[in-house]
Amino acid sequence: MANAVSVREVFELPVRNVPLRLVLVMVVFFVLGHFGAYTFVRPYLEEVTSATVGFITVVLIVFGTGGAIGNFIGGQTVNKSLRGSFIVGGLIMIAALVMLLTIGTYDFGVIAAMILWGLAFGVVQLSQINMTLSAAPETFEAAMSLNTMAYNTCIALGALIGGLFADHVGVTSVVWFGIVLVALAVILRASTGRRTTPAI
Repeated sequence: MANAVSVREVFELPVRNVPLRLVLVMVVFFVLGHFGAYTFVRPYLEEVTSATVGFITVVLIVFGTGGAIGNFIGGQTVNKSLRGSFIVGGLIMIAALVMLLTIGTYDFGVIAAMILWGLAFGVVQLSQINMTLSAAPETFEAAMSLNTMAYNTCIALGALIGGLFADHVGVTSVVWFGIVLVALAVILRASTGRRTTPAI
């Protein structure tokens, strides 16, 4: 195939492509934060709100519904402002996690926080894929393979790190872990301006 890329070239991409490297770092922060917190939603709700299995099931459905809405909204906004979509989505996710900490003792607070969290996840998820395309349009398939590897690795690492926090500090600390990591992704995106698009 004319556009085939070797394994070596794939791993050299973020070395040569600064915008792609920045995107991958943002993906690492975002995925670690999101999945570090999301993995422990059930134990958090059981401990903080004494939630029943039925309520937790509803909450997860609400999150999924929010995610579908977020994907739809993201599909409308990423073409208008890719950078803005990621930043606003990340800020909404942070706000949702803060809501979980502050009014998450009430059922309505949990529902509101989880639908916002899901919505934000849908927007940020779509944004980071489009950021990868924008950073490496000529080698998108190779760049996405790195994106996927970082994403899947960080799902596992997020759950592992979150588990360590939950075991040694308390399950509430996992939500703070999510807030801090997503904030780092947002700060990096905001501070890099348009550097996630390749120079022509």
